[in-house]
Amino acid sequence: MSRRAFLRTAMLLPVVGWVRPARAQSITPQTAPRYFTIESAPGADRKGRPTVSGYIYLNSTGQGAARVRLLVETLDGSGQAVASTIAYVDTDVQVGGRTYFEARPKTPGATYRVSIYSGDWLRTGGGF
Repeated sequence: MSRRAFLRTAMLLPVVGWVRPARAQSITPQTAPRYFTIESAPGADRKGRPTVSGYIYLNSTGQGAARVRLLVETLDGSGQAVASTIAYVDTDVQVGGRTYFEARPKTPGATYRVSIYSGDWLRTGGGF
């Protein structure tokens, strides 16, 4: 193979997919249960408005999480969601630690279900 043919082939390798581009990894509702545990309880703030508060625990992944958003669902008596609210977590969630959250649902209810809606991984050493 001539040098010119070799260089032409080498230049085409990234185009045909031999080199994969880096992708941003984000936290989704489908992947979150694998990495996070959430404890929550209903309550009321000082003005008597309904709140949901608790802690988010991040299992050992080697990465922290930032810009975490929670899906807070108001449940009826049969456990079906009748309303939902997105709540923002103010601080980053660190590996092996816990982060407090408090949210005010738009629709009050007797019970609530809280889950991770989205977030971004932080590189804090290690990796998956």
